Amino acid sequence: MSDTADDAQQLADLFTKLASEVDTFRDDHYDDLSPTQRADLEEQIQQLYDFHDHFVGDVIQNTLNAVQGDLTKLTNVTRQAQQALQHLKTVAAVVNIASAASTLVMDIVVADYGAIPEAIRDLAQTIQDPSDKTSASPPA
Repeated sequence: MSDTADDAQQLADLFTKLASEVDTFRDDHYDDLSPTQRADLEEQIQQLYDFHDHFVGDVIQNTLNAVQGDLTKLTNVTRQAQQALQHLKTVAAVVNIASAASTLVMDIVVADYGAIPEAIRDLAQTIQDPSDKTSASPPA
């Protein structure tokens, strides 16, 4: 926390402690106080708690201001990670297609006529594989 936030937190704590002490005094001397004095003390206690709330609000605002740059960085890094993931999915699709094509070429070169039809099906399936594609509607 910054010095300003620390100062605001200390003031908030001070007002809470003071309000609590005035409240305890009022309770301890309830019978000795007139209804007007009790009402005045109650109003002062509430005012002290209001001051506490004000300074806690300052602490929260100072904290938000302090982390704003970090939140912006986090947003940017998250966006970059999403782009990298999309790229990796694209790269993986290209690698899978190249691998299937390579298998087909190898089967052709070594004249493995029994494996060629399967390699053709694998290549076709890899090219048509919707795992990297997003569609607006579900397949029929």
